[in-house]
This record gives sequence, C-alpha cells and structure tokens, in this order.
Amino acid sequence: MTEDRSKPFSTGGFFLVQLAMIIPVLNIILLLVFALSNSTNMNLQNWSRAMLIFVAIGLLVSIVAGVLGVTVLGGALEALKGMLENVDVQNNLIVPK
Repeated sequence: MTEDRSKPFSTGGFFLVQLAMIIPVLNIILLLVFALSNSTNMNLQNWSRAMLIFVAIGLLVSIVAGVLGVTVLGGALEALKGMLENVDVQNNLIVPK
C-alpha cells in the first residue's frame, strides 16, 4: 500500500514541522531529510527545498556582511589610531606633523 505523495499536507503536520524547526541543529537535518527523501509529501518536500534556499541565501548575506563589517571597522580603528597619534594628552594640544 503506497501513500499518495501529492495529497495535501495537513495543517497539523505543518504545525508540528514548524515546532521542530525551532530546535537549532535538528531543523537543518530535518530540512535535508524532507527535501531529499522521495517518500516525503510533495508539499513538504517543496517547502523544505525553499527553506534550504533561504538558509543558503541568509548564510551568504551574513558572510558578506561580516567581511564588510570587519573591513569597515578595521579602517575606522586605523583612522582613529592615526588621529590619536597627533594628540598630546598631557598638555591638551594637537601636535602638528
């Protein structure tokens, strides 16, 4: 007896899947299992594939933002260091170069 994969996925089923997605590492494992399994409901399989695409895009955006953030912060700290080298703290004077 084979189950119909094209049968609509129930609201309760999606509710349980969403609850499972709250758990950090389990969510990625479940998404991979649902997306790659040929016995999974087609609706759940397509949803899992879409969520994996969102995860991949989010990961790429996070990496790019992190690299840009470190670059900008490094440049700002370097500029601040250069400005502080010209300050005489004891006499409250800016020393010209």
